Amino acid sequence: MTSAPEIRRFIVVSTGHVTETTAKLLDTIPPSRWPCLGGQYGDYGWFVYAHDENAGVGSDAIPDDLFAVMTWARSQGCDYLLLDCDADQVEGLPHYEW
Repeated sequence: MTSAPEIRRFIVVSTGHVTETTAKLLDTIPPSRWPCLGGQYGDYGWFVYAHDENAGVGSDAIPDDLFAVMTWARSQGCDYLLLDCDADQVEGLPHYEW
């Protein structure tokens, strides 16, 4: 018996919705060591799973700024988040200049 493929949604927002500290973390450590599931999106940003729980502690915790965007993405019905340097800012989410 076959089943229908699972379809997931993602949303695209500006990389400016995370702090420079979080951006450097995502740029400098290998994705296998990130505190969340995801990877780099070329030179443009990051594609991450929008975790609905921040279960980590210390360096294993998802940074608060990134988790806030993930929580917002979940509230929009999305499972994934693409942070793109060319994407628009979202009104109501913090935006950081760096």
